[in-house]
Amino acid sequence: MIMPDDKSIIGIGIDQGVANCGYSVVKLREDDEVEVLCSGTIITSSDYPLPQRMLILYNEINQLVSEHKADIIGCEKLFFNPNQKSSTKKGGRNKSASIVYTNMATGLLSLIAGQHKLPLKEFVPGTVKKFLTGNGRAEKEAVEEAVLKAVFKNNGDTNAKTLKTTHESDAIAIGITAVKYFRDHKEEILTLFKHKKPRKKKGVK
Repeated sequence: MIMPDDKSIIGIGIDQGVANCGYSVVKLREDDEVEVLCSGTIITSSDYPLPQRMLILYNEINQLVSEHKADIIGCEKLFFNPNQKSSTKKGGRNKSASIVYTNMATGLLSLIAGQHKLPLKEFVPGTVKKFLTGNGRAEKEAVEEAVLKAVFKNNGDTNAKTLKTTHESDAIAIGITAVKYFRDHKEEILTLFKHKKPRKKKGVK
């Protein structure tokens, strides 16, 4: 839940997906330094029925939000291209099904954000690039370098470091974007999330 008196900002970054869901917990300190508290990839097996897989994602992400007392959840903004053809060949991936599953994961984030009274912000790639590198059209390598610097800045040469999955890397990038976005829009967000008493409908006591 948002705590206006906190000096630091905690953000949960999610690269949403059902099979592979990247996550990160990012802290923006009072001195404007970024610290990655934890990150990884939640993997759910296709051997499980979909409701069970969604429950696994819910439990894992909800626990992150609760334990770290997050101020904001960030995720990727998805776009649907109606002209994009689905690949159903042997060994290929059904893109339409993938989009549906990813949108389900986004809905799950909305539920968690609503339960904790937190903002859920979806970011397009250009916004992530802008917050990480200062350039909304930065190359992929520049973004990856910024992510590695944030993760390994206290552990020697970042050139020799890697992350386990691209989902994890993307989630960290989104988490960094989320906390910086919160910093820049804090008053607006806090005003939006002030508690308001529900209005009673006429005829209801």
